Amino acid sequence: KQPNELDIYDMSGNVWEWRQDWYGYYPSGSAMDPAGSSGGSHRVDRGGSWDFYARHCRSADRNGNVPGRRGNNLGFRLAGRIE
Repeated sequence: KQPNELDIYDMSGNVWEWRQDWYGYYPSGSAMDPAGSSGGSHRVDRGGSWDFYARHCRSADRNGNVPGRRGNNLGFRLAGRIE
């Protein structure tokens, strides 16, 4: 696969990726990179996985799961700034 515009490879369809945000509704209106809820009981995961419907294999797709959930279709990505 080719990298995206940020030179990151394989961003969707491998495993759902845990996110730092709590799962909740976004504020109304348009926003770029909106913050998640300030608290809650579920964390956001994104991107779909190898064992799910193809329509969910995109970075914008989000789901919520309890923080202790484990599975072979859920992971995380270490990311850092390269300068």
